[in-house]
Order: sequence, then structure tokens, then C-alpha cells
Amino acid sequence: MVVALGHKVGQNQRLSLTPGMKESLQLLKMPLPALLDFIDQKIAANPFLDWKDGAPPSALTRLSGFAQDAADTLEAQPPSTAYSLLHQLAAQHATELEQRCALAILDALDEQGRLPIPPAEVARSAHLPPGLLERVRQRLLRLEPCGVAARSLEECLHVQLEEQGEAHPDMLAMLAHLPLLASRGAAHLASVAGLPVQTVKDLLARLRGLDPFPWRQAEGAQPAGIRPELIASKTETGTWAITLPDTPEEAIRFETALITRIRRTQHARTPPADTQDMTAHWQAQARWLMRALPRRSRSLLAVAQHVLHHQAASLDHGPQALRPLSMVQVARALRLNDSTISRIVANKYVQTPRGTLPLRAFFSAALGADTDTAQASGAARACLLHLLESETAHRVRSDQDYAEALRQHGFSLSRRTVVKYRRMLGIPSSFERMQAWRAETVRPA
Repeated sequence: MVVALGHKVGQNQRLSLTPGMKESLQLLKMPLPALLDFIDQKIAANPFLDWKDGAPPSALTRLSGFAQDAADTLEAQPPSTAYSLLHQLAAQHATELEQRCALAILDALDEQGRLPIPPAEVARSAHLPPGLLERVRQRLLRLEPCGVAARSLEECLHVQLEEQGEAHPDMLAMLAHLPLLASRGAAHLASVAGLPVQTVKDLLARLRGLDPFPWRQAEGAQPAGIRPELIASKTETGTWAITLPDTPEEAIRFETALITRIRRTQHARTPPADTQDMTAHWQAQARWLMRALPRRSRSLLAVAQHVLHHQAASLDHGPQALRPLSMVQVARALRLNDSTISRIVANKYVQTPRGTLPLRAFFSAALGADTDTAQASGAARACLLHLLESETAHRVRSDQDYAEALRQHGFSLSRRTVVKYRRMLGIPSSFERMQAWRAETVRPA
């Protein structure tokens, strides 16, 4: 065999992201505190940028008025992802024991936000009930950011797809064999999962819009606590208005006076080439930031207005009035990529008369194939939680009883689905609830 070396010239076309595009995508995903830190770093490194009043305005750095009961143990620490998760758990009326379980889970997470050890081991080391700790973990998985405390990448992605209403059989079949992708490629994965290769490629494109490491943020920093960027309020006509009252681009300025001084200096004497290059780089970076921030604000406001217009009934009547809505639907309506919608929605909060809510909470899967008449799974869970909270010691109902009760409220669910939703809400079984009621009854005064 003769082996020869040679050169071959060819042309091909492919899409690639420039550093500016990558930073623009990061801006979309950043929560407000991380965005302010990012701007602060840019201002510190760029003489052409500055805060208008010399410091970030207080309106942009305020914390929301959300209840802080669940995060009392973290008061001495700066706001973090754990702080945000405990805030949200408090909104679900978590008990003191459930908060202890949440803290034990959060303490055991690795740097990627995964739980590397079995929940039973965490429960044993913290002297907590294993069943309760696992139920609390299931609740943490579905808070914002969605997917924290997962045991694996597959579970993290599965939960995100489930919350977005896209956990259909083809996607789940591919997720079950996802480790094969890195070692054998998409074709082998398609063969093992029993799916067409093109279908697998389309599903993989959808997976790339999810966040495999929700615990991490840009540059590996953890997000700060809950800080709403959007405000939902009723107008005089009785309709809901969504506003973005405080935008970072209004608080920074581009130093045009410095450009004028530099130009005057250049007329007097020619500066070194490296100085000219650095000055041009600073100006380009400043102009990019002044363009990118308004684009982020417009995108966030457009998505929030579309989502909350669709879910206006839930603002009036609570989560039981949620309607089916997926990110794919919003992407099609706004003519954006669904991965862009996912980035915009991530870690964004809306201040409403019902409290500060994650924007992701307004997305819910449809119960049924007909999306026009189907009801939202989030509404079914809210209705189930309301029924469970009204339970008394003399009337502890089974999962089948609750399936029948939900049918009377318009939700046609099987007993198996009721069990699944009950576990997602962290509610124990009817036997465990009955035992708890009996223990409460015989407890001495």
C-alpha cells in the first residue's frame, strides 16, 4: 500500500457563534442580580461605560417582598440558588421538617447541582425520614431553576421536559439511552431507541435548548435570590398589564465626552498603535452592550406579555385556572426559537398580587390530545393540593377518592396520575397521613 500526503482545498458552510453572540445568549438567561454583576464588571473594565449616578440604582438591587421564613438559616449568607429554592418552598407551605430535609439535600449537592449520593444516605446522616426527604427532593426538582437536586443528567432533563409539557414517548425513549450518544453517535442511539434518525436529530436539537446544569450560571456563578424584573398589575379597565419598570440600560451611560477628548488628542499627536486598538475595542464593547441590553428587555417583555395574556385567568383565580401552554407554542407565536424562549424564561420572576412567581410557573402541559379543550396539568395539581389541604382527621381519602373528586372538578385523571401528582407535591400516602392524624390526636397537651 502506498501512503501519500497531500493538500485538498474545499468549501463548506456551517453556522458558528461569535463571542458577541454567545454573550448575548448569556444575557438572555441571566437573572437580574447576575446581570448587574456582569454590567459592573464591564463598567470596571471599560472607561467608555459608567453608571449614570456613579452606582447601580437602588431600584434595581432591591429584594422582593417575598416571605423569608424558609430561608432564616441562610440569613448570614449572601443570596444564592439555595436561598431562592427555600423561598419558593416556603410559598408551598413547607413544614419545619420539610425545610430541614431541603437544607440537607442542598448541603449534599455537588458543584453541578446534582445529588451524588442516594437520598436514603442523606436522610440517614441527617437523621431525617427517608420517604419525606425523597418527596422534598421531588419538589425541589420542579422549582426554579428546574432540575436542581437531580440524580443524573437524564433525570434533570426529564423533569424540565415534563414541566414544559414535552415529555412525550419518543423523547423519553431517547432519554433512556442518552449515554450512547457520546460513545456511539446519533445513528446508533436511534437504532437502540427504535426511532428514525431524523427524529432523534430533531429531539436532540430540542434538548440543546434545556439547561443541563441549572445550578450554574454564567461564568460558574450562582444566581442571587428572588428579584422580580416584571410587574403584573390590573388597569382601570380590569385587564392585566405587564411592565418592566427598571431596566439596566436606563441606568448606564456611554461616555461620549471621552471620545471627543480622545479625538482632540489624536489631532495633536498620533497615539501608539496598541493604544488605538485598545480604544477601538473598548468602544466596540460599549456599543455592543448598549444595544444588547435593550434587546434583552424587549425580548423579556414580549414573552412575558404573551404568556401572561394567555394565563390572565390564573392571575385572577389562582393556579387552578392555568391553561395549557408550552414554550414551543410561545416560540411559534413570537417567531423565535424555542431554546431562546427557554433562556428568556429561566430565572425570571413576576411580581403579582398573589406573590412573586417564577415566569416558568405559567407554563403547563396539556391533559389530553386536543390542546383547544384540554386543561393544564398545573391546574390539576393545584386543585389536588386544595383538596388535600381541606382533609380532616375524620376523612382521610384515598388516591382513588381524589381521582373521583377531580373528575367532579373537570379533571379526568386516573388513580396512577393522582399518585404521581401527589408525590410531586410532596404529599404522603393516605396511610401515612392517617398515621400522622392519629399521632396528632393522641399527643398530650
